Amino acid sequence: MENQVTNNENALRLFFTDEVFLVKDESVEILPVRNAEPVFMAESVSVKVMEEPVLKPEIAPIPGVNPTNSPKVYPQGTEIPHLVAESAPEKTFKFLGGNKKSVLILVNDSEHDVSTEQGRELLRKIVKAVDLGTPDFALLNYSNYKGTDFLALHRFFKPAIMLSFGVAFSDLRLNLTWQNEIIVHETTRIIFAPNLHHLDSDLTAKKILWGHLQKIK
Repeated sequence: MENQVTNNENALRLFFTDEVFLVKDESVEILPVRNAEPVFMAESVSVKVMEEPVLKPEIAPIPGVNPTNSPKVYPQGTEIPHLVAESAPEKTFKFLGGNKKSVLILVNDSEHDVSTEQGRELLRKIVKAVDLGTPDFALLNYSNYKGTDFLALHRFFKPAIMLSFGVAFSDLRLNLTWQNEIIVHETTRIIFAPNLHHLDSDLTAKKILWGHLQKIK
């Protein structure tokens, strides 16, 4: 048996030949169709996004520079002083005269301040011959400072001329040889002669000395 179901319009007209009339029935109230309300109300769900805290590096604020304030100085550690060898103190001398012309006169007499009466008179003639007064020279009795070398004397007196009576170059620790002539050592012109008391009676030594004194005038 063939299927009787059809959707063809021409075929449906063959079965439904009666006219159909639509009549409005006013006794029936047809309510307007309202929008269907959902059975279940969808609750509004607020979704909060959990944000992980971001760790920000802590930056210390830089203090402003006040131009009126001087920069702070932090104390440094105590420095350990270097050990420096202490130099020997300068030797001092007791002498006669003023040494204004840097002339040093050495005598060597352990019994007198300068020499005997003959020796002192001879010395007065010597200083007069070279136009020296008491303020011009320094007179030192070496017998009171035995062992003192030339370096110590030079450091203290700074002599330009030195007349040595009875004090040998070996006493002053000078590596020199006396040959009856003026010796120039460092910046000092040096004349060696016998002790004043003995020199007064030694004519040859006197002549040599007078010749040297004429050269240093």
